[in-house]
Amino acid sequence: METQKRAMDHIAEKEQKNHVIIKYLIGKPLKAHNLGLDQSCFMKDVVPGTDHAVLELSLPIDFKMDPKLTLSIVLARYIEIHCTFVKSYDSNLVEVKVDKIAIAKKERAYPRFPITEEGFVKATNIISSKTIIEANMFNIPTLVRVSFEEYEKKLKTELGPNANIVVDVFKNDLPNEFEVIKRLMKPIFLADCYEESSFEMQEEGFLSYSEEVDDQIQNLIKKYKDKQIESELFHPIIYINELEEHIPIGYVWIQTKESKLSRAKVDDILRLTKEMVERIKDANLMTTEDKFPVVDVSYSGIRLRINHPHLMTTLPKQKGFAVDLFFKMQAPFHFFVRVAWVKKIENGDMELGLEFTGKSRVMSEKSRFEQNIEMVKQLAQGAFA
Repeated sequence: METQKRAMDHIAEKEQKNHVIIKYLIGKPLKAHNLGLDQSCFMKDVVPGTDHAVLELSLPIDFKMDPKLTLSIVLARYIEIHCTFVKSYDSNLVEVKVDKIAIAKKERAYPRFPITEEGFVKATNIISSKTIIEANMFNIPTLVRVSFEEYEKKLKTELGPNANIVVDVFKNDLPNEFEVIKRLMKPIFLADCYEESSFEMQEEGFLSYSEEVDDQIQNLIKKYKDKQIESELFHPIIYINELEEHIPIGYVWIQTKESKLSRAKVDDILRLTKEMVERIKDANLMTTEDKFPVVDVSYSGIRLRINHPHLMTTLPKQKGFAVDLFFKMQAPFHFFVRVAWVKKIENGDMELGLEFTGKSRVMSEKSRFEQNIEMVKQLAQGAFA
């Protein structure tokens, strides 16, 4: 069952279904899906006065095992035809009831071509995340929690006993300063909590406290003096995922007493924070070297079938990952892909619709990739001829 992101219009009225069949589907090569097995077929005709259709199958299907049949085709848009077996005319000619037709709301920019020669296109070296790291995490991954704890200890050692230091994930009950740095993903640095100019900092890469948080400067200065806090830093911890999306997952909060936090030390803290995030990211990545079949391919993406237990659990939750694509007898293409949709098929495997992202391939590889797509297209046309 498809679970993600392809928006579909569903047609259930008999007249509308027949209109779509007669105008767009009769005589077209369709892909038939039953019990996890795919084959090509043709829709020959509609049965007058009904919402039944006659199909010509490439191979016989034992509908006693499962009377349900799903047909699919990509025209200007992706179309799924959900059917129930009615009767056989002979081993390859059957009548089915068309239960509903689902049509993608958006047109596909590039047609996809089915892989008709087994093993002609495969995917391997999938680089994906072991656990999903995102903003507002309910369950903090052990890797993140341990990294934060180690970083906090390191900062406490460097800054000494006169500094209050917290490295933690964002929570719902934090003061407004934390909401601001989470939303805008930039730090706030008050070099001298007793000087008005610190609250009006305009330096690139930093937020102005007076503009973004509170402009009652004299009241704030009094509070800092009462608490003997000389400097304060609010710094968001930004995780950058495989699609280069910036995700605020936590913060570094530092208050110093009896001494001020120098700008050089702040720069050092920002650098160390980035290094910690890179270590989290590296430790969270795994490479799966199994080879998985590509079901169809286009200039903009692929449909991938996987049966790896861990990937079947983790990939649907991820926005994207890296993968090597092998065409038969060709050097690999390295892609970053975005997960467009996920579908569980009848044999228990999973299919993913994957969209190539902008940073996937350099221009020098574009011509070679397009040549391979053209080869797949010719093989598909030959299979349906």
